[in-house]
Amino acid sequence: MRIGVISDLHVDLNGGAAGPETFSRHLASAARRHGAELLLIAGDLADRYDVTLRALEEIQAQTGLRVLFVPGNHDLWNEAAGRPFGDAWGAWDSLEALDTFPGNLGRGPVELPGGWTVVGAMGWYDYAFGHPRFSIEDFDRMRFGERLWQDKVNARWDRPTREVHRFFLENLERQLAAAVKRGRRLLLVTHVVPHEAFTVRPPDRLWEYLNAFLGSPQYGELAVRHGVEVAVFGHVHYRRQSRVGRTRFVTSCLGYSHEWPDPADAAGEVERSLAVLEV
Repeated sequence: MRIGVISDLHVDLNGGAAGPETFSRHLASAARRHGAELLLIAGDLADRYDVTLRALEEIQAQTGLRVLFVPGNHDLWNEAAGRPFGDAWGAWDSLEALDTFPGNLGRGPVELPGGWTVVGAMGWYDYAFGHPRFSIEDFDRMRFGERLWQDKVNARWDRPTREVHRFFLENLERQLAAAVKRGRRLLLVTHVVPHEAFTVRPPDRLWEYLNAFLGSPQYGELAVRHGVEVAVFGHVHYRRQSRVGRTRFVTSCLGYSHEWPDPADAAGEVERSLAVLEV
């Protein structure tokens, strides 16, 4: 089976009001050229859950393919148009709303042909990728000089940051252990970064701080320990692959348009960002 992998489409920021329709057409064209039979999106489609859901539906309709995805931190934000769902709306509310999409891996693992099981969740961060000269209190502020990590104000949880990470980690571990017992081959999907090699390297002083918010090595350790063959993720706006033991780590992000080569070419960047896995 050929699985097309992409993340960090940011359709609202990259395409304005027409973003979901525009990027679904680009993705449909790229998927056809690559011969993809299923699409896997590792989060950050938009800055609001309803725009993310519309984008997922458009992509599925335009490509004619089944779409699996995990949310990203941006998909939880409820930021655009001045918090349209009200100040009481939090991250759990966005996650629950995103669960209405049938391909959301937060609803549970998905079995594929060939004995494969896809296990996924957004994941979160535990600050472990940050430089040790910073304290937990430093990271909890999510501010370095004038730079504010926007999850501080836009991803509103009911518990401390590292407890959010622990919630996702423990849930993934249970699902992976159950799939291993059944003799399944494993593909793990998170939005956040599972291995230090994919953080910003070498970091300048800013990224010695901001790397803390990219993910946790515990997701990578979980993958290696359970014999995951492929671990897909997003968040870093890179396109890179590496192998640790038997686990192949893959990130293939579209990223923001200002990060693309000039002049910006949305169709071309989608084409270059869509990686294909043979499973």
